[in-house]
Amino acid sequence: METNIIHNAKFWKPNIKEDIILYKGHFNTFEFDKHIHEEYTITLVQEGQMKTFLNGFSYDFGKSTILTLNPDEVHACKTHSGEGYKYNSIYFKPSFLQNIFNDYTSLDNIYFNKRTLENQNIYQRLSFLIFQDENSFISKLDFECRFIEILREIFTLNSNFKENFLISSHDKMIKRAKNYMNDNFHKDLSLDDIAKEVDVSKYHFLRVFKENTHVSPHTYLMLKRVEKAKQSLRQGESLIRTAYNCGFNDQSHLNRRFKATTGITPGSYKSFFQ
Repeated sequence: METNIIHNAKFWKPNIKEDIILYKGHFNTFEFDKHIHEEYTITLVQEGQMKTFLNGFSYDFGKSTILTLNPDEVHACKTHSGEGYKYNSIYFKPSFLQNIFNDYTSLDNIYFNKRTLENQNIYQRLSFLIFQDENSFISKLDFECRFIEILREIFTLNSNFKENFLISSHDKMIKRAKNYMNDNFHKDLSLDDIAKEVDVSKYHFLRVFKENTHVSPHTYLMLKRVEKAKQSLRQGESLIRTAYNCGFNDQSHLNRRFKATTGITPGSYKSFFQ
């Protein structure tokens, strides 16, 4: 019996000034490659079972799950036992969160400290908010007020405040390496270049980086380039210029990498924001 392939994805931006992206997807065969987001991500599983790779482990998430991801956490997802799944996601920049929690000025960063949050009240309110915005049933003032209120509740229930002195030497090294790749994502970096920046042998750096991020430095750099390509396309840049500016060999290279981690082509992604 032939299976009908379901492959639907949609991105959009709510009508507010803050850098927030909304997403909905429905798949029954597609497997996302490992990838990252520069934003915090809150995902709501609407239907079916979603198998997720996160921080080196595999999880199964079912309907009504709230999945919380920090920036730069490597993850991937696919269908469970051939069944399809639907989900919605909200992506928001760390700067937006910092504005909400600006009274915590002595703290370095805010992190989700659990993979999931089991709270039907928050799940239903957030699902309703996404639906209202997708169908233009809500004002930008109402959306922003509701979202900030929900976000405060989520981080009150599921976060920790990681202070600088608690960061290990390996964490610091990886952070420096990521910052270096973020600043030089468009360049043809070598392993020697990155290891020199963090002042360790490249063999030690490669082992520690992969043990802690679950991807190689090369893969991480490719994922970072995809994230930069998303920003470029949302700003209206052409596919050719985006590929060139983000360090891809050509437009075909951008297309392959982009679709493997988002489920759609760069051209389709760009069309959502025009």
